[in-house]
This record gives sequence, structure tokens and C-alpha cells, in this order.
Amino acid sequence: MFCALSFSQAQKNVTLSDHWLDTSFIAGSGNARFNDVWGFEHQGKNYGVMGSSQGTHVFQITQNELIEIDFQPGRYQNRYVEHRDFKTYKNYLYGVCDEGTSSLQIFDLNYLPDSLYKVYDEALYFQICHNIYIDTLTAKLYAAGPNNMGMQIFDISNPIDPVLIETFNSVDYVHDCFVRNDTAFLNCGFDGLQVYYFGNSPPTELGIIDFYPNQGYNHSGWLANTKNAYVFIDETKGTKLRYCEWNTSLSEIRITETFATKAYQDYVPHNVILLDNLAFVAYYNEGFRIFDLSSKPFKEIGIYDTFLEDTNYKLNGAWGVYIFENTNQILISDRQNGLFLFSFPIQLLNQPHQGTFISAVPFLDENGYLIPRDYLNEKELYFSIYAIDGQLIYAQENYLNYVHIPLSIASGTYVFTIYNQFGERVESGNFVKGN
Repeated sequence: MFCALSFSQAQKNVTLSDHWLDTSFIAGSGNARFNDVWGFEHQGKNYGVMGSSQGTHVFQITQNELIEIDFQPGRYQNRYVEHRDFKTYKNYLYGVCDEGTSSLQIFDLNYLPDSLYKVYDEALYFQICHNIYIDTLTAKLYAAGPNNMGMQIFDISNPIDPVLIETFNSVDYVHDCFVRNDTAFLNCGFDGLQVYYFGNSPPTELGIIDFYPNQGYNHSGWLANTKNAYVFIDETKGTKLRYCEWNTSLSEIRITETFATKAYQDYVPHNVILLDNLAFVAYYNEGFRIFDLSSKPFKEIGIYDTFLEDTNYKLNGAWGVYIFENTNQILISDRQNGLFLFSFPIQLLNQPHQGTFISAVPFLDENGYLIPRDYLNEKELYFSIYAIDGQLIYAQENYLNYVHIPLSIASGTYVFTIYNQFGERVESGNFVKGN
């Protein structure tokens, strides 16, 4: 059952493209039905997968629409199932559940967009598991909190035949993790953040942050694409997100900045995806938030409240986040309100700007025209202007000779981008609109 809701409060610089909600099955505590979300690209198309108390929901994603194409039941289905987690490797989707008599499930993606085909459903190594992460560079699956213990690592070089290669019990429990090329950032609850190298056995400790101000339950985190930077979240009311940096060695890792919403003392962050200059956060009752990390102090530049109720329980609302950077799209799963598809200029605001152009020389003339660069040599161009905080100010399509920009825009600094007919960025930069 599809149900569209009206969301009109607490919105800034984020555009809602589509919303999906199924109310056909019984809700659990707090009217919750849904949990985490993941996304992937397959044969040139974007897909999203979201967990519910009943199983796995798969969606095809167009420019502005969520299309549910399949549902696969979990081995354990119950209205009080609260945790499912998903990751992809090659042409396979992996899913786990943290309640009941569950299992590791593996699905073949090659039948998309028609359907999802289950090829593996076993509880050989664990029944419950809180989260998984797949290091695609080494073909290893990391199972966090299997059967409420530390962590298990599997060789998935044969994607449908996981082989257990390491049981990690240096900490009692690993809640979540992010792994790249055998370096694993482990979120260990009240034992803090611990970083290990799993390229040898036994694993080697690289760094640790287990004591810090306003410490809570170290829940989850994400590693930047190219910078030595990592953000983690404490799933504890009144805590901020922690931005960590190091020089050359992870033994030097330290918290260098904290950031949060204005009302953070009354709320709880949950999951984050980090790019070099942007952080996308599922912030439970405060909905979806975006932070600009390009300069300190960090600024909140995007807001969309997916959970409009005011409840004493602060773990409702926005649970999971996934971004499609190449198409400027974001998925947010909300425990009560299902799946949201948003658009936001991710590529534009995450990239360093290519040069600065001062108004009228030659970006704007006195009549408010943009004069295209002859050297672009493109048949069709697409042009947009954003305020420095990410708000879309102006958009123009299909011009050959010039674009008229209203001179009514306020004085200030703006970001512009020019795309060709294939959606490829051919020029971008800043310009200053004078008085």
C-alpha cells in the first residue's frame, strides 16, 4: 500500500522527490514498521533497499520516483523486529536481522528490475546480527555483534558461499563498523571507537578513542572519501557528532570538531554518511540533516523533518541514510513513515569550486546576462545558481547564446554550475553579486 503524507515543516534547501509508505502490516511499539536503508547501482540504474519488521523491500529509483519492485520476507517476521541491515558486493545483496530466529540472507541482483532472487538463507554462523559491512577491496564481510558477541569476518570471494576466517573478541561487542582495505573503524558502544587492521591474524590495533567529553554509546560512523577524516555518532541524547582527523598514523586519531543541530541537547543522532565536505545524517526525531564541513565551525545547510510528531521517546523517526552522489539523490528511511527520496546538489557543494568570477567581468553584465564561454563548445547547456548555503536560487536549461539572470537576487556570493546535455559538469565557480 502506498501512502503519501504531507511534510511541510522544518524544511531547508532539500527537495522531496517522492515518499513511500506501506501501512498494510501491523506496526510495533511507537507505530514503527521500518529500519535501515541501503542503495546500489546495477546495470546503469539506481536501487534502494529498506528493511521492515517483515523483511526486505526493494525499489527502483528514477529521477523523481520510488518504485517498489519486490519484497522478500525475512526468516523471522515479527511486529517488534527493529533491526535489519544490508550491504552489496558485486551482483549480490546481503541482509541480516538482530531479532528472533533470523539468518544471513543473500540475494542475486541479476534479475532486477523484475525481481530479487534469494540464493542463500542460513544461520550456520549466527542467527542474529546487528550490522554488516563489506570491504569490497578485499572481499570480506564483517558481521558486527553476531549472536551478541564481538565480530566475525567472512571471506566472500565466492559471493554465495561465505567462509568464516576470523572471530574477533578483543572487545565484548561491536555495534557497527566501517572498513576500507582491511582497516576497520569499530563502534564499540561504551568502549568507544577502536581502529584495527585485519590484513593479518591476529588483527593489529591501530588507534583508539575510548574516553572523550560528553561520551555516550558509540554507535556508528563513516570514513571520508579522500581525506584523513572520520565522523562517528554516539546514540545518546544530548551528544554531538564527532569529527576525527589524523596526520599519517591512526595512532594519532583525535576528535577535532563536534557538530549537531541547534536543539541537540533534547535529541539523538543515529546514522551518518560522510563525504569530504558534507555530512548526511539520519537524526531520529529531528529528521534528515545535512552539514557543510568545508570550513570550521561546521554549518547545518539542509533540513527535512520526516517525523513531525513531538514525542518523549527520542528514537523515533529518521533511521537510515544513503546517498547517490552522481545523481544528487538521497534516501532516508523513517521508522514510522517509510522511505523518502530527496534531491540536493551533492556534487556541486562537495567539490572544490573551480575559480572565482567577479560580477560583470565577464560573468554578469549590466543587464543581468550570463555570457557563455565559447570554448565550452557544447550544443546544449544547463545552468544553475545556488546560494552559499546550498539554496537553489536560479535554474535555466537549453540555452545556446545567453542566459538572463534576474538582477533582483540579493547581493552576495553565489555558486554556479554549467552542465552539458549529458549532465556532465563542464564549469563551476563562485561569483559575487554587487550592490
